[in-house]
Parts: sequence; C-alpha cells; structure tokens
Amino acid sequence: MRVAIDTRALRPPLTGIGHFVHRLMDAMLPLLTPDETLLSFNGWRIESLDRHFLARTEARNSNQVSANSARSARHLANGALALLRQIYLLRRGYRAMQASFFLHAEKSFDLFHAANFVTPATPNKPVLPLIHDLSHIRHPQAHPKERVEWLEAQLKLLLGMPYLQTVSQFCKSEIIAVFGVSPDRIYVTYAAPGAHFRPDRDDDEACLRSYKLVSGKYLLVVGTREPRKNFNTLAEAYATLPAAMQAHFPLVWAGPPGWGDIALSPAVERAKEIGQIRLIGYVPDRELAALYRNTALFVMPSIYEGFGMPVVEAMACGARVALSRIPVFKEIAGSYGQYIDPMDIEGWRQVIKDAIDEGPGAVDARRAPPDLTRFSWHSSAVTTLDLYRRLAQGK
Repeated sequence: MRVAIDTRALRPPLTGIGHFVHRLMDAMLPLLTPDETLLSFNGWRIESLDRHFLARTEARNSNQVSANSARSARHLANGALALLRQIYLLRRGYRAMQASFFLHAEKSFDLFHAANFVTPATPNKPVLPLIHDLSHIRHPQAHPKERVEWLEAQLKLLLGMPYLQTVSQFCKSEIIAVFGVSPDRIYVTYAAPGAHFRPDRDDDEACLRSYKLVSGKYLLVVGTREPRKNFNTLAEAYATLPAAMQAHFPLVWAGPPGWGDIALSPAVERAKEIGQIRLIGYVPDRELAALYRNTALFVMPSIYEGFGMPVVEAMACGARVALSRIPVFKEIAGSYGQYIDPMDIEGWRQVIKDAIDEGPGAVDARRAPPDLTRFSWHSSAVTTLDLYRRLAQGK
C-alpha cells in the first residue's frame, strides 16, 4: 500500500494544519507494516515520507539561525506570499500546474490523503479527505472570494468518498449539517500537543528575554493572523484598560500572517506603535511553549474554529485560558476554560483585568485540571492508518 499525503501545508512557517500533518505523520511511521509506504506530494513532486523528511521539515522551522535573521527572512517570505495571493490569474495558473503534476504523479501511489482539505485535481484514485473546518462556508467573508469558490467546488468532488476525516466532534456535526453526510462515514482524529508543550520549565527566562517579556507580565494570543481569529475585538478591549496596566502587561500575538490579515483601529495602532500590542510573527515550538507557560492569560477570541490547537497546547503548558464561547472550545477545554461571547468587548476587558488583578496561580484554585487524555497522536494515527487500509482494500 502506497499512500501519498498532501504535504503542501508543511511549507514554513507551519500553521495549525501544517503542525497537524507533521505530528500525525510522525506518529504514524512506527505503525506501518513492511508493505506500507508513506509518500509526500508537495504540489510538485513525490518523495518518500520518512524520518529524514520529517526532520528536514522540522529543521526549516527551527531557530538554528539567529532570531533576527530568521524573523527578517520570514517577514520577506510572508510579504511575497501575500502579494501572490492578490494576483488572481497567477493563483489560477499556479493551481493548474499543481493539478497537472498531481495527475502525472498518480501512478506512484495507491491512494491519496487530502490532508489539507482537497486534492489538487479530480482524483482517479481513492482519497481520504481531511476537513479541518467549514469556515469558508460559515464565514465566507473571512476568505478571498475566489478561494471560497474553489474550495466549495473541490470539496464537493470528495464528499462521495467512502470516508471523511475531521478534527473534532463539532466539525463532524458541521459536515453532517451542511452536506448531509452519514455520521458513520466521518471519523474524528483530534490534534494533540507536541513534545515541547508541557508544564515544566526549560530555560524559559532566556526565551522571555529574547522577546523582551517578563514572566506573568503579558497576555498571549496564538494563531495565524486572519479576520475570523477576531483579534480586533480583543485588541479593542485591551485598549480600554488603564494606561498603567497596558504599560506593564503587553498583549502579544504569536503567529504568521494569513489571508486577509487584520486592520486595526487608531487606538489599537497607537498601542501597537508604543509596544503595548506586539505582533511577533511565527514562533518555534520550544519558544512558544515558554510563552504559554509564563503568560498571565492565554486568550483565543475566534469567531469560528474547527479545532483550536493553541488551546490544547496552552492547557498542556498549564496556562490560564480565556476563550470565545463557541462549541468547539467547550468541547476541547470543558470546565478548564473561561468563556466570553466573541464580540463582547466589555467581557474580554473584564477577563483580562481579572487575570491581571488575581495574579499567577489563581486558575488552579478555580478551575478543574485540563483533561488531555482525549488528545493523542498515537490514537489519531491508529485511526488514520485503519482508514488507509480500508480504502486500499476497497472496504
């Protein structure tokens, strides 16, 4: 059995989908039998997906080069990518080329894992689609119009496949509600924290110094910068805090630019200009874990998510978490989280102020410990591999 996996999401810097794919493949490799092979399709060619491949991917996201050089290079790359996204005809040509390469590569594999939602072209082989969310349907205004149309068309081609994979019970319910897919065809494989995300500290002070932060004296948001992450509402709430509180507790957003990015109000822009609101870009896992462990409050105000990997990472690191009141966050965090309506500026302001006033450790006295047993890469790998085998056998 030769399984080709869509690894286009593994281009650095890794977003949530990229981390999901990388960690799932890492957990799956030890479970393969001698006659099973994983292959990578990166949009242009097929290659072996093994430990060496995953190590190269991880190295591209590491901080082996100096922090300043890495960040500068990432900003340049992100700017170029953002420009390409605005050029409609170029994007269509780019996809057409990848479709051609995909169809040519089909002779090299027996089935395809569409790990980033859809296939580059209409497939002639069995496909396991991995649907991370339906934000392009539920919140199309948060995506480029052309991308919404393309995703809808491509996804419809895959709904007739024997099995669909998704990342939460909430997302499963969305697929059933929107597309009418039978529940017994949809399999949930949760994401889980990576190896670095744990409560014990590992040279955290050096990391904090590199970002000019003090333990317990900042607020943290993590995620790709795009409209549905709802950073604007949170930033407006933060901007209403007393000036002295803002001066001592900056609001830090870790994550690369996404589609649409964000537009900030004049008050928020002023806070950004003087360093009270900081957009620090992509942060490698080791450093990100340190940021989770030492924040006064981790905040995720998203309007819509299919899962929310930063929530699980933050809980694994012992962070206090405040989340938007959306179904998937309740599914993930349960009684551990504090919940606020996504657009409630006063609610976000109050939860931030409470965390600052109460200080570190208050969450331990008020909240149940997080239930992380459901989140296992091994379990998700076992389920995924079982689906591969069923598809290969025509079951």
